[in-house]
Amino acid sequence: MTSPIPAETLAAPPTAPILRLRRAVRRLEFVPAVVAVIALWQIASLVARNPTILPPPLVVLRAWIGLLGGDLIDDMLASLTHLGIGYALGAATGLLLAALAAGSETVEAIVDPMIEVLRPIGAIAWIPIAILMFGVGGGVLIFLIFHAALSPIFINAFAGVKGTDQRLVRAAQTLGASRAMIVWRVVIPGALPLILAGARLSLGVSWMAMVAAELTGSDSGLGWRIFWYQEFFATDKVMAVILTIGVLGYALDTAMRQLQARVTRHRPAADDAR
Repeated sequence: MTSPIPAETLAAPPTAPILRLRRAVRRLEFVPAVVAVIALWQIASLVARNPTILPPPLVVLRAWIGLLGGDLIDDMLASLTHLGIGYALGAATGLLLAALAAGSETVEAIVDPMIEVLRPIGAIAWIPIAILMFGVGGGVLIFLIFHAALSPIFINAFAGVKGTDQRLVRAAQTLGASRAMIVWRVVIPGALPLILAGARLSLGVSWMAMVAAELTGSDSGLGWRIFWYQEFFATDKVMAVILTIGVLGYALDTAMRQLQARVTRHRPAADDAR
């Protein structure tokens, strides 16, 4: 006697409107978290009863609106410029080193231990040396962001390339594919999910390194603006800039997640990407 077919197997696939509704719910899932944070923030402000130390949310919102007509936009552009240059250099270097290490055991024996030694050293630890080398300015920021971006993308890209299914490589070789074709049609597509995961992780670490570097080794950017307002005890403006950093970081991570889902949408795991 055959077992009955589960009801969910017979269920019709979700229609396009239902899929769009699910995507919309996923995009708005951060709203409850934001409401909870604002509520806790308001309660903490009332308990502290000192708006200079902990201004309430509405005060910070008014300060943020006022900053939009001032230097905030310029600081955002400066920070994004620092991030773009440092992250691009770090990611490109990480990918190049991963490709070289995956293709040569000699290079792997040199590069992999070097990355593993440098990886635990946070970008903040390099700030004094970076200031001595580059002075206060953009060179410090680019160097520190480069350092932060390099390790995560190297590790993930290297693991992805090394983990390529060798059966697919041998099959391509049997069919007469050239080495370049194997790299572009077999290795890179197989390693792409890990490469993108490393790129996302690298972007988050780079963003944090950028803020820390701007606090101490810069004359522009969001981190530098926090230090500037702190000198005048303008806590509401400090909080406004901090929230701007958080929103921009969330937006960058969301864009990277969408890129991951779009590029790997042919894979089963892509349906769960958020």
